[in-house]
Amino acid sequence: MSWNKEDLSQYNFADSPWFIVSTNGKVDIGIQQGFGDTKIGLQPEGMYKLVHEWLKSNHDLSSDQKNTLIEQLK
Repeated sequence: MSWNKEDLSQYNFADSPWFIVSTNGKVDIGIQQGFGDTKIGLQPEGMYKLVHEWLKSNHDLSSDQKNTLIEQLK
């Protein structure tokens, strides 16, 4: 999967950033499609840390987005 331009911050310099979520819970994030050697690979614990820290920040999610995340965790 890849992000839309609106998903990325003004500080994004990746040509075509992508991510994939495997059925085993691992996540790969890359800076350019077709170049898997420049990726970040996260175990489920690494993804938990990333999401946990992000949720502690001022993430500006709408109430609907928050409710969707809560429902997904049930």
